[in-house]
Amino acid sequence: MKRTRQERIRLGVLFVLMGLFFAAVIGRLIYLQILKGPEYSQVVERQSSGKVAIPAERGLVYDRYGNLVAKNVTRHSLYAHPDSKKQTGEVAAYLDRLLDLRRGQALKKYRLEENRFRWIERHISDELAARVTADSVPGLYLREEAVRQYPYGNVGKQIIGYTNIDGQGLSGFELACDSLLAGRNGWADIRRDGRREIYRVHEQALIKPEPGQSLVLTVDSRLQEMTEQELAAAVHEFGARSGMAAFVDCTSGDILALAHYDPEEKNPDKPTKLCAISDLFEPGSAFKPFTAATLLDAGVVDFKDSVYCEMGAWPVNRRVLHDDKKHGFLRFRQIIELSSNIGLAKWAIGLDGPEFIDTYRRFGFGQKTGCGLPGEASGRVFAPPTWSDYNIAALAMGHSVSVTALQMTMAMAAIANGGELLEPRLVLGTVGDDGLVQIVGERQVVRRALEPHSADSLTAFLRGVVEKGTGKPANSEYIAIAGKTGTAEIVNTESGGYIKDHFMASFCGFFPHESPVVAGIVVLKDPRPITYGGYTSGKAFRRIAERYSACNPDLIASRERTFVADERPLQATVMVPNFVGRHIEQARLLAETRGVKLRDTAEDGIVSWQYPSPERLVFSQDEVVVAVRSTADSCLHMPDLSGMTIRKASAFLCHLGINLAVEGSGEVFQQSIPPGTALVAGTTCRLVCKPEEEWSALSDSLSS
Repeated sequence: MKRTRQERIRLGVLFVLMGLFFAAVIGRLIYLQILKGPEYSQVVERQSSGKVAIPAERGLVYDRYGNLVAKNVTRHSLYAHPDSKKQTGEVAAYLDRLLDLRRGQALKKYRLEENRFRWIERHISDELAARVTADSVPGLYLREEAVRQYPYGNVGKQIIGYTNIDGQGLSGFELACDSLLAGRNGWADIRRDGRREIYRVHEQALIKPEPGQSLVLTVDSRLQEMTEQELAAAVHEFGARSGMAAFVDCTSGDILALAHYDPEEKNPDKPTKLCAISDLFEPGSAFKPFTAATLLDAGVVDFKDSVYCEMGAWPVNRRVLHDDKKHGFLRFRQIIELSSNIGLAKWAIGLDGPEFIDTYRRFGFGQKTGCGLPGEASGRVFAPPTWSDYNIAALAMGHSVSVTALQMTMAMAAIANGGELLEPRLVLGTVGDDGLVQIVGERQVVRRALEPHSADSLTAFLRGVVEKGTGKPANSEYIAIAGKTGTAEIVNTESGGYIKDHFMASFCGFFPHESPVVAGIVVLKDPRPITYGGYTSGKAFRRIAERYSACNPDLIASRERTFVADERPLQATVMVPNFVGRHIEQARLLAETRGVKLRDTAEDGIVSWQYPSPERLVFSQDEVVVAVRSTADSCLHMPDLSGMTIRKASAFLCHLGINLAVEGSGEVFQQSIPPGTALVAGTTCRLVCKPEEEWSALSDSLSS
């Protein structure tokens, strides 16, 4: 059929219009998809998705024997993220019912708004979390969060510190190593549908969080607990306002315990400072060993010579030096033992003042120790504008200087170890994902503080202080202690000078004297009515040393001091499971599964106690001692203790109320109560111990 000219024109116009239409559509698609594609993709992504941070798990913290001192537990937290006004109203109404609030109160209390993230309640109870899970409304969500927990409670909290609700370190070690412990957060996404309602919240990460580094401290939790207990007891016994203490391994510089006690401290569970490193005090006579070190190194002391001590009063530059007691002629050793101000001043005036300043600085005074904890003070040691005999004498007696407890401890450790000032170490090692413990660094010697022969002489003098001098109250029949007492008037920081009849009492020393392992100091602020350092701080120091050596006799005498310092090759470590409450057969199976060995007291029954404690880090195939209470016999029976360290044996006997008598050192070779004997509280078990090599030789000879 032949179309008319008019029809052809119409069809042509129609084709042109259709071509223009499709050209416009294609052009628009090119504009949207290619030219504007990236921009609109971002808009769509913003409108349909979002990101939620996934906190990284904070690293665990262990003490030097693998005891867990800071860990994480999981808690639920409730948050709101409504996406519309309707959803905001529904969330508010639900929260009013859930939390027993007045109608409309939740909207104002939590400032609920559409497209706004709001925390409702952090770390809620499991019961409340279950209820939310069962009947929650859109816009309200639960999230699992890790909460920091300290198994030892407030013990060691001053060193460890604490975190805020978001897991950020606020004080102590938690703050100092926050970047290592915190790890790196991950991210999860949220998705919205076409009505912009959230239909999916991913806790599966887009970017996985990286857990924080787990660390091993040099701190000994048992010594830390003893120190805190005895410090509190001393403050109350001697009427002091407060007290502080520090203990270190004088052979390695490892910090074993740092503590303070103030009855008026408002929040002991959230300590903001550690007085042992931040509070300055004038040491008084406790500083005299470092003056003696200057004189000994200078070679000016003749041990045969005697100095007349003026019967207790000696005028110097229009001032009068006094001794607490009247002394006549004293030799140098007696001057140290009896703490004669006059005798030491007469020796010191023979040297130039700058020589003393140089020696004090070699011992680390006037500078931070570098312990790594926040808030450490440097103290002050400075030369006066002009040197006079009185200025030298005052400096020699420990006046006009300010120190911290840790500085004094590290300086005393230098005397104990033969003259080397060590850098205090707080981090012993790191725990990898594979369970291996890697030691962080070697023993760091800052400098030589005094010559070995001078250190030997001073060590003998300081033992004499405790045996027959001002430190007699610190003398112990169980452990040989050496040290120096100090009783100094408290400095008036506001007006200058001193506060009359108010004293800082201290005892700084080390033990055991024959082969020093632990150095430390105890300081009591304003004890009353007894003010002398020997009778107050010295007694507290003695009690700490006795308790520590009684619980750790092998620690003092043995080469094995930490679980990472074991002579065995470093191997995978495991966490001790909880055996208490399990049947012994179940416990054995669990022990085999976890890679530890069991030493039990009965073939059948329920485990009532174990050592080491649960969650402690030990070497694979290490032995765990368990007390088993038989179902047929209510008594506990003596296990075979042979081959055990004294620490394990003493822990078991202490749990049972059995007194312990130890002969020798090393590992248990013989026991007075035979294995299998029914145990009665209050009896005494005598253990004969020998070093491992002697034990093996004797065992071989007996078996042959």
